[in-house]
Amino acid sequence: MKINNYIFAFILSLWVFVSFSQEKPKNWSFTGYLNNMQSVMMDDIDGIWVNDNLIHNRMNFTWYASNSINISIQARNRIMMGDRIRFDTLGLYAATISADRGWLDLSENWIEKKSVLINTALDRAWIDYEKGNLNIKLGRQRINWGQTLIWNPNDLFNNYSFFDFDYPEKPGSDALRIQYYTGMTSSVELAAKINENEKITAATLIRLNKWNYDMQILAGVLDEEDAAIGLGWSGAVKNASFRGEMSYFHPIENIADTSGLFFISLSTDYTFSNSLFLQLEAFYGQMPSNQQVFSYTQYYNAPLSVKNMAFTEYNIFAQMGYPVSPLINTNISAMYFPDLKGYFIGPSIDYSVSNSMDLSLFVQAFSGEFNNTAGISERQNFTMGFLRIRWSY
Repeated sequence: MKINNYIFAFILSLWVFVSFSQEKPKNWSFTGYLNNMQSVMMDDIDGIWVNDNLIHNRMNFTWYASNSINISIQARNRIMMGDRIRFDTLGLYAATISADRGWLDLSENWIEKKSVLINTALDRAWIDYEKGNLNIKLGRQRINWGQTLIWNPNDLFNNYSFFDFDYPEKPGSDALRIQYYTGMTSSVELAAKINENEKITAATLIRLNKWNYDMQILAGVLDEEDAAIGLGWSGAVKNASFRGEMSYFHPIENIADTSGLFFISLSTDYTFSNSLFLQLEAFYGQMPSNQQVFSYTQYYNAPLSVKNMAFTEYNIFAQMGYPVSPLINTNISAMYFPDLKGYFIGPSIDYSVSNSMDLSLFVQAFSGEFNNTAGISERQNFTMGFLRIRWSY
């Protein structure tokens, strides 16, 4: 459902004007950040380098209307310049940036030129009501049912890519969510969303605590196509965390056959006394029959759903982080894809310039064997580097 551009512009302009008002009531809050990120992408260090620049502004406005009602509007503004736009003669990159997977189309490319693209997207717009043990939230929101940290088979509503590090808020859905807390660690939840194709995903989630584990059971319908059931848990084995989740999806029209898909992720992490952090996660997911991946770049840029979370059926992830000093934090993550004889390596370093400013360097390197359109296997390499400075307010 496309929102008229003039109405969209009026709402955004009014929100920004009110948010920056010097006489802002104390029951309003306005936060966000401003990034400037330079990136480079290449298949080989001796080959062609693709250079881009991104200016990314985040704005979060929340009005605490009463003790029971909160209203929030949040947006991301992006100015993109560089080679990917110059080489985009068919407009495919611009279309990807402006795409909105919600029922309401709240993403707009204001400027599309040969070397610059400017986009604004409202990714949060909700009203929240809370009274006693009852919470009701309506509008564009994030519904996070995941327990593990990289792959989330229980996340029916807002699955996301681990590689999209510059979007910490993660995607939202046009949804209604109702939660009722039956105890300190237990609740019943109902949620439903509608997507850009006017397909509904709806499910029930029950949370409880058993054997010192937070557990959840879910059942519902995915995009009006699949019946879904799932189980998730979060707890510890001695001093190491142990998380997991699994889901099964079966086509409603073929409920009697064996065409269902099963997904499971298992995760553990441990922090040593010297603050060294280690994490391991494994994922298995049956691939949909119509899913064909010919390169990392094809899948890297594709929108994710709970049924296409990974490059291959079997995936292994490891991560290590260590704060070198109070101001410098280092991290390295890696994935192994057995079916591709491939891997991902992602080192990063963060430097806290001040309380409100951070400087970060990220590298993402991929290698693997794919079958091309002719069915011939070939090794592909794909590397990206990012230098980002962020000011938070």
